[in-house]
Amino acid sequence: MSHISPSDKIAIIGAGLSGVGMGVQLKRLLNHENFEIYDKLDDIGGTWAQNKYPNLSCDVPSEYYSFSFFQNPNWSTTYGTQQEILDYIHDCARHFDLGSHIKLQQECISIQWSEEETLWTLAFRSIAHDMLYEVKARYVVTAMGILNVPNGLDDLPILKDFTGQCFHTADWRDIDFAAKRVMVIGNGCSANQVIPWILNEEKPKSLVQIVRSAQWVAPKSNPAVSGLMKWCLRYIPFVMQLRRLWTAWTLDQSFAAFYNNEAGSKARKSAESGIRAYMESVCNPKYRDILIPKYDFGAKRAVMDHGYLASTNSEKFTLIQCDGLQSVGKDGRTLVDQAGNSHQVDIVIIANGFKTQDLLTPMKVIGKNGKDLRELWEHRGGSEAYMGVSVNGFPNFFMLAGPNTLPSANSTLQGIECSIVYITRLLSGFWSRIGNKKSGNAYIMPTVEAETRFNGEIQKGIKGLIYTNQVNTWYINKNTGKNTLVYPGTQMSFWWSRCMRGIQWGDWFIKRS
Repeated sequence: MSHISPSDKIAIIGAGLSGVGMGVQLKRLLNHENFEIYDKLDDIGGTWAQNKYPNLSCDVPSEYYSFSFFQNPNWSTTYGTQQEILDYIHDCARHFDLGSHIKLQQECISIQWSEEETLWTLAFRSIAHDMLYEVKARYVVTAMGILNVPNGLDDLPILKDFTGQCFHTADWRDIDFAAKRVMVIGNGCSANQVIPWILNEEKPKSLVQIVRSAQWVAPKSNPAVSGLMKWCLRYIPFVMQLRRLWTAWTLDQSFAAFYNNEAGSKARKSAESGIRAYMESVCNPKYRDILIPKYDFGAKRAVMDHGYLASTNSEKFTLIQCDGLQSVGKDGRTLVDQAGNSHQVDIVIIANGFKTQDLLTPMKVIGKNGKDLRELWEHRGGSEAYMGVSVNGFPNFFMLAGPNTLPSANSTLQGIECSIVYITRLLSGFWSRIGNKKSGNAYIMPTVEAETRFNGEIQKGIKGLIYTNQVNTWYINKNTGKNTLVYPGTQMSFWWSRCMRGIQWGDWFIKRS
C-alpha cells in the first residue's frame, strides 16, 4: 500500500454516491487532494454496484437523483435504471479524476482514535490478498450508506436447511427460473421489482410470495426522455438547472402530507384515496385484503409499482400473509409457512430489506477514552448525531447519510450532497481557525450541550409527523420506538441549514495545537 502523509489526510469509507461526492467536493470546494476512498466491493457505486437484480430502478426522478455539480442530460427515462445510475457514478469519478484516490476490495474493520497522535488508525482487510493492515488519517468520513447490510437469514434461520437455491436480492444470482417453483419472502421495493420480471420474463412453474404486512403501492409513470428534451437539456442554458429546481419544488410540496395535523390528514386522505383506487383497479381482487394497508398513507415510505400489482393476477402467483416460515421438510425442498401451508420450492429469494438501524455495521468505531460508538448509540436508544454528521467524543469524524438526515418522499442523494457541503464548510472554517490544516494536534467535534439540544429538537419535530412505532418501518428502532433516520422538515429547510445558514461555531469544540 502506498504511504500518504496522515498530517491532513482524509479517509473516506465507501465508494458509492456519498464517497464519490465527498471526494469530488474536497477537490472542487477545498482544493484538497490528500484523501483516499476505500470500498469493500470490487467496483465503485455502493448500493448501485451491490444490487443488480432485474427491473431495478430509482424511485426519484433522475434529474434530482444526481449531483447538482454534475448534471446529466442523457437519462433515458424519468427514473434511472440501476445500470444507468452506476454508469453515471463512473462518469462522475472519471470526470473529476478520482481514480488514483480510490482503493477497492478494502474492507474497513475498525477505526480507533489516538489522543497521543491525534490521528485515526483504520484497520483494513485486503479482500483480494486476505491481508490485514493499518492506515493513519487525520480525518474520517463514513460514506457507507444505509442499504448496505442485508437482513438475510436473521429472522429466517430455518432456511439453512433448505437445499435449493437461496439468496437475498442484494446477492442476486443469474440463474434459470424457467419451470422452477419460486418463493419470494418480503414485499418491499425489491420484491415489487423482481416478481413481475420473474413471472413475465422467466416463465416459472409457480411463484408464491410470503408477506407480513401491506404496503401502499403507488403508480409509477416512467416515460422515455425524448430526443428533443435531451437536446434542450444539453444545449439550452439553464434548462437542466430549472428542471431540477422544478422537481425539487414539486417533491417538497408533498411534505405537507407528513404533518400529523388537520392539513396533513386532509392531504394524506386525498393521496390515499387515489392510490387505493389504483391498487383496487389493478391487483387481483382476491388479494385486496392482504395488499391494501389498514394504516394511514405516509406512515411508512410508499412503494412504487414496477408491474407488481398486475402480476398478482397471474395464475402462477400465490400470495400468503403470515409471519414467515416454520419448518423445512426432510427432503430439503418442502417449506411450511407460519399459516400452515406447505410449499414445494426450488428457489427462495429473500427480499426482507437491510439493517437500517445498525448504521456503520459491521465497522467498529472507538473514539476518545475508548468510547465505542455503537455502545453509545445503544445507550441512547438508537443512533443520533449533531447535524446528522458528528458525535461528541469522536474528533475529526464525520458521517454521510447519518442519523436523521433522510427526507420524507424526497431525494436521499440531495440530502447527502447537502451534508457533504456542510462538512466542507466545517473543515474550511476549522482550518482557518487553527491557521494551518496540517497542524498536528488540532481537532474538532460538537459539544455535548449542542448535540443534546439538536437531537432533542429533532425528536420533538418527528413527534409532529405521521411516523409512529405502531407501524413497522425501517426508519424506527423496533426496541425503543426512536426514529433514527428521518429529518423532520422539508428538503429546502435541510439545504438551507447545511449549505446557507452560518455554522454555529459555539456548538463546536476546537482543540488547537
